[in-house]
Amino acid sequence: MVSRAQWGDPSRGRGDRVSDMSPLACYDLGITAYEPLQQLQAAWRRAVASGAAPPVLLLLEHLPVVTLGMRADPLTSLVDGHPLPALPIARSERGGLATLHSPGQLISYPIMKLPHKDLRAYVWGLEEVVVRLLATYQLEAERRPGRPGVYVDGRKIASVGLRCERWVASHGTSLNVDPDLALFDRVVCCGDPSLRQTSLASLLEHAPTLADVKNLYPAVFAEVFGMSMAPLVPATREELAALLDAGAIQDRAADEGVLHEGTGEARTPEE
Repeated sequence: MVSRAQWGDPSRGRGDRVSDMSPLACYDLGITAYEPLQQLQAAWRRAVASGAAPPVLLLLEHLPVVTLGMRADPLTSLVDGHPLPALPIARSERGGLATLHSPGQLISYPIMKLPHKDLRAYVWGLEEVVVRLLATYQLEAERRPGRPGVYVDGRKIASVGLRCERWVASHGTSLNVDPDLALFDRVVCCGDPSLRQTSLASLLEHAPTLADVKNLYPAVFAEVFGMSMAPLVPATREELAALLDAGAIQDRAADEGVLHEGTGEARTPEE
């Protein structure tokens, strides 16, 4: 059971601020739908920006869904005439174009202040977590200039997409551990019809389970970003929403102008 004792009471007065020096809380949400998690991220992001909640790392899988970033056109994001049944589509607040989420992907959603207010360095750091994680399985990964994400043997294995407001970032990365890669044939991922996906399961004779990769991820994240990490704790979206007291925090964030333009709002160009 998740409790407020892990990071303090979000209903404290505006003058109180959650310390950035505490270990980063890390929650395992299992398999969950996309849109409710997007709502939770938005509330938590605004709470971090207002000082009412600490940063957090959410690890999970999503039910099958095509997500459309802020620049994605639904008319050009899907493959016409595909014989398989259509997938649910969700408009995402992150930057970038279209991508697909499904079970077998490890989704990482850090909700935290941008180190040094440097979005490019933060994207590099998220990619570096994946690069180092893959290296533990003897896989050599690469980046592509101007195309955020991580690639192995010319195929994409991880995507990056962010939303940033008042220098607090949310959304994050998706790493293909063992998803159904055929699902990607329905989507024009990142606006590139020629882009092909790969996964740990397709690259390794003895691939790790998603649970193995999930348990390893926090330590690598902590190493890259130079922070301490609390133990990974199972939680549900409902528990975290209750913990956050989202309604009160959203009201407080709006009062303090968290969503005003010109305060560090940004999105990554691709996912």
